[in-house]
Amino acid sequence: TLNTSVIVAIWAPIVLVYYMDAQIWYLIFSTLFGVINAAAFSNLDETRQLEKLLSMFKTVPTSLSRIMLSENTKQKELVSLVWNEFINSMRQEDIITNRDRDLLLFPHCSEDVPVVLWPPFLLLNKIAIAVDMAKAFKGKEECKLFNKIKSEDYMYSAVIECYKTLGDVICHLLKNEADKMTVRHICREVDESVERNVFLENFRMSELPSLIENLEELLEILIADEEEVENSEHRITKVLQNIMDIITHDIMTNGHQFLETIQRQNIDALHVGKEESFGRINIEPIMDKSLMEKIRRLHLILTIKESSTDMPQNLEARRRITFFGNSLFMNMPSAPKVRDMLSFRLAAI
Repeated sequence: TLNTSVIVAIWAPIVLVYYMDAQIWYLIFSTLFGVINAAAFSNLDETRQLEKLLSMFKTVPTSLSRIMLSENTKQKELVSLVWNEFINSMRQEDIITNRDRDLLLFPHCSEDVPVVLWPPFLLLNKIAIAVDMAKAFKGKEECKLFNKIKSEDYMYSAVIECYKTLGDVICHLLKNEADKMTVRHICREVDESVERNVFLENFRMSELPSLIENLEELLEILIADEEEVENSEHRITKVLQNIMDIITHDIMTNGHQFLETIQRQNIDALHVGKEESFGRINIEPIMDKSLMEKIRRLHLILTIKESSTDMPQNLEARRRITFFGNSLFMNMPSAPKVRDMLSFRLAAI
């Protein structure tokens, strides 16, 4: 018994020290393994910076549908619902401003625009960059210009959306059917020139800054209060006429011949006499909620010069958006089906 007690007394501290060392090494191993597994394989902390989330934003619909999904649910609709609810909740908590909310929200789907309608903060400055690119290219390099624009998803979406939306807004403003037909013919001329790779031959890109300046002025008037818009009909008419003059006389290389042809077609088709072009407007259609949403969105894309990486400015909002992005790109295990779970009574037993 004495020998046993002596042996226990001698070896007990050694065994305890061994277990303590084993625990320390286990903690080190589990920490390293957890970091590697979470970061490399589970995509934890994938979007540590907001800039990283912006670069990966176009993959958000796929990631979100993978997590929450019903196979029949369209990815774009799903992500817009979840994202907008997330952004609106931050606005309700007064973490972001109304301006930030408008920049961050997905718009309602539109069948008139054949591209994805991203939140405006992803499209900021894209039009200005595209205009600078177009001014630098020559006619023989037209394919390179369009390929360069198409290679940037956000820039391509911004250009197509602005082009389609502006045509729609201007047609809604015009009261005279002949003027509407002129706008449609101009849009058709643009489309056909792009298809035949002669766009830069038929349109002068050097005059685009003047056009955009007038468009911004028009949008500023249209987004004002309803009463102020009604009192600005003369001003709207003047700006609209300036826009059409710039397009047909400064931007289009054969603008005079084009206008003469269109006017003859309008006289023959509509039996209208010669009157001041683009002199009659109708502001009632722009009071429609869906059209006004397009106008406000277009105004944000064209006028705000801040970088998308600065949106939003509130640090708490940026932290939440980054956390939201991490939750999308993590590899999380699938939840078990309810019918495969044990009942509460069996689980208690």
